[in-house]
Amino acid sequence: MGLFELAAAKMLSSAAMLLFGTVLLMATAKRISTCVYLFACQSAILTAEVVAAGYVQHMREAYIIAGMVLLVKVFAIPFALLWLMKKLRTAHDVGASLSPGYSVFVMSGLIILSFAAVRLYLIELHATEVILAAAVALILNGAFLMVTRSKALMLMMGLLVLENGIFLAALVTTFGMPLIIEIGIVFDLLIGLFLMGIFVFRIRDTFDHLDVSRLRGLRG
Repeated sequence: MGLFELAAAKMLSSAAMLLFGTVLLMATAKRISTCVYLFACQSAILTAEVVAAGYVQHMREAYIIAGMVLLVKVFAIPFALLWLMKKLRTAHDVGASLSPGYSVFVMSGLIILSFAAVRLYLIELHATEVILAAAVALILNGAFLMVTRSKALMLMMGLLVLENGIFLAALVTTFGMPLIIEIGIVFDLLIGLFLMGIFVFRIRDTFDHLDVSRLRGLRG
């Protein structure tokens, strides 16, 4: 492995540690806008990882995928979410059912669980396995946000973080999916967000709030 390829491999491992930081910060965030900015940072880290993986594996299509991730996840989706928050004119708190301290404690446990799921002993982990552990942590963090946050926008945020984890896991385990599949996934994600945005507007217009936990009263 050449000097530049070794540096790229080290960057992949360092980026994984930054992803753990975004996961913990997102668990403690009190405002939806903070989570949106953290998601943009998280996606920017993923972009750098795709570029580094493409350089190490000599995959030209990786640069196209990195451009798509940068355009859609770093710029387009965060901009759309911030615009949606402005249009809805509702409280921007995340509606957490756990305090920030408990959220950090639970998320730290999930990060440890992600390492355990990848390898029994942390000391034996290699760079690729650290990145895979970060992917598992992102998936668990997305599920955690969807379960413990009551605002509809945070459910969308949890889905996005979960998809980032799946994307990173695919990148690590298969060194990238075919380009046409990546394009299809991004297209499906955008359509899903569009439909969820309509759903959020309908909730606000009908019930004058975005707290999905209060919708349980509609059960017969």
